Amino acid sequence: MSLPGTARAMMHTGRAAALATVAALLCAVLLAACGGSSSDVSSPPPASASPTPSPSPQITNGTPPAAAVEVVRLFWKLVGDDRLEEAQRFLVAPGAPIQQWDGADIGDARFVRLVPDSTTAGPPEGSTIQFAAEVWIEPAGSVSAWGDTGTHRLFESVVRMSDGSWRMYESGTGP
Repeated sequence: MSLPGTARAMMHTGRAAALATVAALLCAVLLAACGGSSSDVSSPPPASASPTPSPSPQITNGTPPAAAVEVVRLFWKLVGDDRLEEAQRFLVAPGAPIQQWDGADIGDARFVRLVPDSTTAGPPEGSTIQFAAEVWIEPAGSVSAWGDTGTHRLFESVVRMSDGSWRMYESGTGP
């Protein structure tokens, strides 16, 4: 028995949709298994969250994981959106100067790019990776430690947490 053209098209469309769903689920599983899921950094952890930094693997060369770069990108987006307190929840280094920073010296900021081949050979103690990023910063006021409006090279230390997420350990103007 032959199906009418419309029924055949519906069956074909149904199979294609099922295959697309399976492919999407497979991609999500693979990304999560590789630590590349952007869901790890979609929002800062609640103030009460307490995963601990994991000491390994320490990445000393090559390109940092996409999720590690994404947490830095989101941090600077939040700073630029005048949501510094929320951004600071991404930081895990106890006593880091950036934890006490009030952000009053920045009018606007945004992540520009990861600096290629900038992963350092010796990340600071407590972090699992350090890399350079270019961040566009518009200082607040005419006199600022940031200097002129423009792109600044910052060194970002990022640590993998026990729950698999990435958090910033520290951000600074030098390695």
